[in-house]
Amino acid sequence: MSKFKFDFSHAEYTHFLDVCPFTEEEAKILEMRRRGKSDIEICFATHLSERTVSRRINSIVKKISKEI
Repeated sequence: MSKFKFDFSHAEYTHFLDVCPFTEEEAKILEMRRRGKSDIEICFATHLSERTVSRRINSIVKKISKEI
């Protein structure tokens, strides 16, 4: 289970979407995570394994970390 929280303001979220090279899948996962969905809920909604969701979240965190 991923421990990352994505409690960004709308302006920060929009900025990250503009400047970070997210894939469509990553952007969808970021939006779901921002709305408070758990990894398991994201798995069911996206039809991805928990490991894949965890990898996507790690990728999202790396991309955001480069912009901070």
